Amino acid sequence: MKYLYFETDGDETSGVCIPASSVVGLDVHTNNQTLEIFFNDLGQANANDGSVVIACNAGKTKEAAEDIAKAIYQGAGNFIVIADDTNSEYVSTHIANCGAINLAS
Repeated sequence: MKYLYFETDGDETSGVCIPASSVVGLDVHTNNQTLEIFFNDLGQANANDGSVVIACNAGKTKEAAEDIAKAIYQGAGNFIVIADDTNSEYVSTHIANCGAINLAS
């Protein structure tokens, strides 16, 4: 099983690791500078258990989405860093930073 890692605040206290199989979709926001990855089935009662907003370089959301999909489906290894602001590590050169991590309560 593959896991996706997201870290947003730069001090290793606001990160989440989710199974790649929980990803249910990706939405490009109207500003064409952010995309949102939706996931479910984390043991919550809700159908949509959360999302992560990813900030992208201007006009590069499609390319970032392609890189994320490629990493999930073709990447080697079981632990995939999608966006880690603490270590400035991103799966795509088109990702600027990890935005909000939204988990259902």
